[in-house]
Amino acid sequence: MYRVNKVTIVAFAMMLCIFLQTNISKADTFLAGGANGWGFQLNGWPNGKTFKTGDVIEFKYPAGAHNVVKVDQAGFNSCNGAGGQVFSSGDDKITLTKGTSYFICTIGQHCANGVKAAVIAN
Repeated sequence: MYRVNKVTIVAFAMMLCIFLQTNISKADTFLAGGANGWGFQLNGWPNGKTFKTGDVIEFKYPAGAHNVVKVDQAGFNSCNGAGGQVFSSGDDKITLTKGTSYFICTIGQHCANGVKAAVIAN
């Protein structure tokens, strides 16, 4: 029968921890809307930006003035947040998954007036 000693197990566990820490530390945080934050001044954000799976988008805005709703492509195109995941703290941090993530504001006509963003993570 195959025997594994304690030193081998500890060494493997340490290597696994280092590997996981390295992958976690590679994630970046991006401010939605850049310096303007999440609101009417998105000015084409995130055009030209490159995102990775695991990166975090931080949505900063005055609580109550906006919200962030993570929707599918149809919800994004129609500005319909039904069934979407709602964030409303004014400082929402959302980790990106692989593919395109769609975000809109569902307060009043904000989405129709440009408070929306599609972010692609590779």
